[in-house]
Amino acid sequence: MERSQSLLKDADDFLGAARDLFTTGRWAKVCFNCQQAAELALKAALNSLGLEIKGHDVSLLLGELTSHEPDVEPLSDIAKRLDQYYIPTRYANAFHSGSAMEHFTQAQANEAINQAEMLLEACRRIVAKRKAQG
Repeated sequence: MERSQSLLKDADDFLGAARDLFTTGRWAKVCFNCQQAAELALKAALNSLGLEIKGHDVSLLLGELTSHEPDVEPLSDIAKRLDQYYIPTRYANAFHSGSAMEHFTQAQANEAINQAEMLLEACRRIVAKRKAQG
């Protein structure tokens, strides 16, 4: 089922939440929401190709997309970075001590927003291109 537009809306919503959280200094949650935005954006692009890939691994999703849209391959480092924010941003036991939120910085959060924006824009272009092709 074609759901790419709905998935892009949800990706935009996660990115918007990340921006909101940035203003309150909640760096770990910014990073997590950026990972979610990237995941949903990639699923939207894949969906526009008629593919539905399950899971939360941004690198895996990007790899699958790259096999159909090679132009996104340069985003692989971004995907790997955002993947690192899926679990440790939410669970204290990902670290030896302290809460999860204590292990993330403003610089990481800012970088995550920029990276999610780049990935989301690439996925928007793919969805738009596929829609134009009918």
